[in-house]
Amino acid sequence: MIFVKMETVVTDMDGTLLAKGGAEIQPLNKEVLLDWQKAGKKLVLATGRLDLAIMPFVHELDIKMPVISCNGALVRDFVNNEILMKSDISYDLLAQVIETVREYGVDYHVYTTERILGPTPTGKIAGFLKANKTLPENEQVPLTITDDVVGEIVQAGEFPLKVLVLSDEAETRQAVRDALEKLPLSVMSSGETLVDIMNVGIDKAHGLAFLDEAGWLDLETTIAFGDNENDIGMIELAKMGVAMENSIPETLAIADYIAGHHDTGGLGQFLLDFEE
Repeated sequence: MIFVKMETVVTDMDGTLLAKGGAEIQPLNKEVLLDWQKAGKKLVLATGRLDLAIMPFVHELDIKMPVISCNGALVRDFVNNEILMKSDISYDLLAQVIETVREYGVDYHVYTTERILGPTPTGKIAGFLKANKTLPENEQVPLTITDDVVGEIVQAGEFPLKVLVLSDEAETRQAVRDALEKLPLSVMSSGETLVDIMNVGIDKAHGLAFLDEAGWLDLETTIAFGDNENDIGMIELAKMGVAMENSIPETLAIADYIAGHHDTGGLGQFLLDFEE
């Protein structure tokens, strides 16, 4: 069976690895993935989040492989504290994106290699501010709230990787996507109310391909799990692509296999079933 040859699991986080709400790893998934690594196999997290915002999960799963974050715009090796690959948005392009986004009155955040910035303590930043109060210093999310997001990034000489737009209105999210269509960008959704904006050509498959080319893993022995639009590329690229039962229709349509719901540990149960 092809599955017995799999050496690497690459998994999305929200809607895949994590339980509902995205605040904790689903218990069965955690148990199975820890055993997976104890057996000498590899585990890679591939997320739309900034890697610095998922440190509790990196530590909980004892991740040794590089992390793919910002939908493939960043690959970082935390063992050696080294950025292996990044695709940063130019300052001019970032300014254009922010100017366009602000016209629609939506909340937005910018992820750099160092932190998350936003004009107000709302959206995802609100959750991070709350979580930081209880997290140890090495797991707190670095945050900056400023009216001049672009100016702050330029002054610090940082590398902007992703702009996240948050809106509960589907029409507004689509309008933002349409307005950005002519710019050299990769625009996709990582969640029901989210629009993710990176450099053109950037997605999780880009990060996964980098790890393959750099010798960290072999795509021919890799199984990828995901649920949303931003997971489609890596599910197609891996030897085995698995969509969660709770996936959007587009992800379900391209997957080789369907796993159970993320809230019931569909990823972990899929691995257990295939080992039988």
